[in-house]
Amino acid sequence: MSFMPRHGISALLAALSGSLTSAGYPEADESHVQRLLAKMTTEEKLLQTCIDSQCPESRARWLRCDPGGGGGVAGGGDAWFNMEDLPRVGIRGMRMRDGPKGMTCQGGSGAFSAPCPADGTSPSFPSQVTRAASWSTELEEEIGQAIGDIAATLDIHAALLPTINILPWLNWGRAQESYGEDPFFSGKMGAAVIRGVQKDKKVMATAKHFLANNIENTRWWVSAEMDEKTLHDVYLRAWAIVVSDSAPELVMTSYNRIQGKWAFTDPKFIDILRDQLGFDGSIMTDWYASWEAITGGMILGEVGQSSPFYGVKGFIPSNSLYSAGVDMEMPFCSKNRDAVAQAQACGDAREDCTTLQHLDRATGRILRSKLRYGLLGESKNHTRLPAWDEKFDRLILRAAHEGLVLLKNEGLLPKAGRAVERLAVLGSAEQLELGDHGSSAVKPAGRLVTVLDGLKEKYHGADVRLIQQNTTEDVAFVRSADLVVIDVGFDFTFEGEFLPPATGGDRKYLTLHPLHVHLIQQVASVNHNVVVVITSGASVIVEDFVDQVQAIIWMGYPGPLGGQALADVLAGDVNPSGKMPAVTPKRPQDYLPSGTPLEPWALDKIDVAPAYPYSHGFKHMWQSGVAPRYPFGWGLSYTRYTYSQLDVFRDPGGDRLLVLVQVTNSGGQAGLEVVQVYATCQACRKRRLPVVLVAFAKVLLQPSETKEVKLLVDLKDVAAYDAEVGEVGGGWLEKGAYDFLVGPAAQEDVLLRQTVLLEDQAFRYPGRPGTADSKVTPSECQHFRCVPDMNRIRGWSPPDKNPMDLLIVASWARLYPLAAGSAAVRGLVLLCCCRCRQCCKSKVTSAKKTS
Repeated sequence: MSFMPRHGISALLAALSGSLTSAGYPEADESHVQRLLAKMTTEEKLLQTCIDSQCPESRARWLRCDPGGGGGVAGGGDAWFNMEDLPRVGIRGMRMRDGPKGMTCQGGSGAFSAPCPADGTSPSFPSQVTRAASWSTELEEEIGQAIGDIAATLDIHAALLPTINILPWLNWGRAQESYGEDPFFSGKMGAAVIRGVQKDKKVMATAKHFLANNIENTRWWVSAEMDEKTLHDVYLRAWAIVVSDSAPELVMTSYNRIQGKWAFTDPKFIDILRDQLGFDGSIMTDWYASWEAITGGMILGEVGQSSPFYGVKGFIPSNSLYSAGVDMEMPFCSKNRDAVAQAQACGDAREDCTTLQHLDRATGRILRSKLRYGLLGESKNHTRLPAWDEKFDRLILRAAHEGLVLLKNEGLLPKAGRAVERLAVLGSAEQLELGDHGSSAVKPAGRLVTVLDGLKEKYHGADVRLIQQNTTEDVAFVRSADLVVIDVGFDFTFEGEFLPPATGGDRKYLTLHPLHVHLIQQVASVNHNVVVVITSGASVIVEDFVDQVQAIIWMGYPGPLGGQALADVLAGDVNPSGKMPAVTPKRPQDYLPSGTPLEPWALDKIDVAPAYPYSHGFKHMWQSGVAPRYPFGWGLSYTRYTYSQLDVFRDPGGDRLLVLVQVTNSGGQAGLEVVQVYATCQACRKRRLPVVLVAFAKVLLQPSETKEVKLLVDLKDVAAYDAEVGEVGGGWLEKGAYDFLVGPAAQEDVLLRQTVLLEDQAFRYPGRPGTADSKVTPSECQHFRCVPDMNRIRGWSPPDKNPMDLLIVASWARLYPLAAGSAAVRGLVLLCCCRCRQCCKSKVTSAKKTS
């Protein structure tokens, strides 16, 4: 470890104080919250925690039960996302929208209601994984601020992003909604976009999906099995960073179970989030997670039969959400309504009192969140906005530029326009590279540029042809082309949110489609000037063709301007700077430890996943000596960077390290380089990850320029979880020699190394802030008066006498295959079920009176 005068280190650390961001929750007037609670009826409290789905005829609700009201079947289903205003007490209902690529203004075939434009469009950004490849927290925060501005314009109060989940399996179907495989990296990027969304406290961000949501096809019931160390070192690490660095106001739980328990019903996981990690906002379920017809698989056709709860009723107790500490059951009142109604039925005084205490606590937390974000007051009337202008296009294009990764280049690129007279284009170049069509789908506003459009515009002086047939003329043109662009990869039918029977899901293989591989091999056999452009949600194995082509570019899902971004990079107008957020293995089995199934969703018994690996991806491969095709953090440039003069300094009396390194642009073109810092401890005796990313920064370097790059490392990010630290566990830094490695990618032979001696040190979790949740003492129970009046909670009848569940399950199971492809049909089916519920409820009531 190098030494520097104490005052010198202190000055540098002070100058870099913004590099390690720490965000606290804003103060809220607790007396205001308590006054509101005292005014509210039980029904009004309940409607803070869910959307009323009972559809009483006297009140136009769900699907608003009113197709002409902007929600419902004709309007795209706004009511699934709009909670109710309570003007009597001056509380606004929370309006929520996905998503990771921008705010959704269209659901299915219809536009959402005002102020969404009538055409259902909104600004659409590149997918989260493409933005991850930028390795720029500054850019991600700027995108978050833009999404927040868009949400505020649309009167959206809660933006359902970002996804914090990582990739223990590289073929997770929703990898495109992630930041890749590393929890530290995911935490830092996720915190950045949250800070942007929540800037100025106009819109709440929603970190999701808590916890260990890494399998798509069986996500509704599969159990992520892992030991406590894996839980904390890998799957909670990103959440700890997100909470401490950005203070997200909302967290969404996952569908899946962890260690056999659903996160939305087991207090263990919610207590960790609140009491250990310091989360002080409101928690919601994922949509329909508490509906047993979903978690039991009854409405999911043959897929659902693999659920261990198939055909079982009552396996999620009515009061379990409130008891676990979950505040909002989304979208509709089901378990929450039943729990409160049962409490009012006066069955067990102690249990009834506890349920109503939980309701008060949940309502109080939601009111606190609303108070922080200006939702206590009068609602506003909105007219539809006109079509969006193009003011966001520059940011969308910049994100696509910085997210494209040049994986291979043997002197073919860049290829300026004047150097190309004949350009052959093959593959899916006429399609927009937008990604998932599930909950994160956005109908783009502004310009749309496909790969073919972008190439024709950039190389407008050349003969640019889309080759779709194998005629003699086409083969001759491909053979003589100065540049051949093969645009291949995946779409929403192969990977993405799984909506049975045939939409999205986990990737079936990590290679390209066999048809695409054959196309590449055929073309490469007649022309060496080939660049393969890959669209996918995560890394793709390229061994079948990597030695036959001169260049490979990975795009992720670059969004509506992806074609322009690609053309700019090919021509050299933009120097590529993207770095892969996941390692690219040579074989599928290289990514995981031996014995870990490669496709956990395809096992005979898929209700329980195999033990989640402690190390996966680049960490596992680093430890095992398995060489990747492209390491984690890999990405080429049109210029060359060299690293020198690495120094690491300890913060005197503090918990940080200062890393200094000289980076030189030794080429002839300006470029952005990502400087990465990793840490290892070869001699540590306690179990820990073999290598961890602990810092990164993106810097601009002009030709021949040298910069001293300064990075701060927080020692808690070097520590490993130890259950014996403090009362609840935390990080433990074992005494020993630690190597800090700095360079352009997680590849040992290109990294500079410096050894630092560190002492034993404990890092407790930050814990809950002192101003969090007020506690309700037992003596306060006396103000809950148990009155056996079912009408206090509208429309409830005892579960054992209400045939609604069986009716919906039976109807949906038969009609879902027809409804899967059409939002309108789905809405119609559910509307019919809703109407039938009223009929059944009336018959039950009539039967009671008769008896």
